Amino acid sequence: MLPLDERTAIVLRELEGLRYEEIARIIECPVGTVRSRIFRAREAIIEKIGPLRDASRTKRF
Repeated sequence: MLPLDERTAIVLRELEGLRYEEIARIIECPVGTVRSRIFRAREAIIEKIGPLRDASRTKRF
């Protein structure tokens, strides 16, 4: 599971569709911090689902 700060930032960006500036205002931190949290969250998600994606590519129906 993602840390709360990363999870909050990625949800606000990807699910709520907010801009970085809006997220920064909501969570009261600099825009650069928001960008870093979203980047780290995306990297963690890719790392977690990577094996699932690889397995689905090799599986034939």
